[in-house]
Amino acid sequence: MAWDGPLAVLINRASASASEIYAAAIQDYGRGLIIGEQSFGKGTVQNLIDLDRWPQNETPRFGQVKLTVAQFYRPAGGSTQHKGVVPDISFPVTLDATEFGESSYDNALPWTEIDPAAFVRVGDFTPLKPKLAARHELRAAQDQEFQWLVEDIAEFREQRERNTISLNVDERRAERDRMEERRQARDEARRELGLAVSERRSGDDGLQADERAVTEDDDEERPDPLLKESANILVDAIALLDEDQQLAARVHLERGAGRWVQ
Repeated sequence: MAWDGPLAVLINRASASASEIYAAAIQDYGRGLIIGEQSFGKGTVQNLIDLDRWPQNETPRFGQVKLTVAQFYRPAGGSTQHKGVVPDISFPVTLDATEFGESSYDNALPWTEIDPAAFVRVGDFTPLKPKLAARHELRAAQDQEFQWLVEDIAEFREQRERNTISLNVDERRAERDRMEERRQARDEARRELGLAVSERRSGDDGLQADERAVTEDDDEERPDPLLKESANILVDAIALLDEDQQLAARVHLERGAGRWVQ
């Protein structure tokens, strides 16, 4: 084991393929906490077969066919296909499974299971999860950034359900002004609360040809309530295991493996 300290993996609905395999292995081994949303569910491997390879056509005629040639399975035997990885501690859902993810495809292969591999499970967070969830919910309800995120997610989902967008420039500008007013109000509230204030160049409304490059977004300071709350959950886990040795003994199945108590 290269690292035996605290470990958490943050995932969302866009976490797919390799990231799911990693998160699933960490979860099956009981090596760390999985936090966030149910992942994408991409548990298959595809190859592109060139249909012009056999006639050896000089110019493409028949195109390619994509074949599913393999499927990933977790150490415990279940697949990441279709179901993805279900987190131990859940965050607000940004995208419905019916809208985004492997399960949203009409021709997606179903979830399957094989015999588990021979591996040693080093931990079981089942007795710890209710305590972590309770602390998370209490803290999230009092975290202004987290509550703003919940509001933004609700608005995003409402807009998706509306399924329309105005092409009237006056309506778009009015919408832009409302968003800018909300951003300024939130930044003012952040200043009063002593929180970090996001830096954003004003005047970029998406309607001008000279708006800033997308790459400049990387330099902006954005509050990240999910990352912050994930760290808080991990701190909670460390504290609970440190305070309750009986609980720590139930969580750490293999003596000395993955111990979080320093």
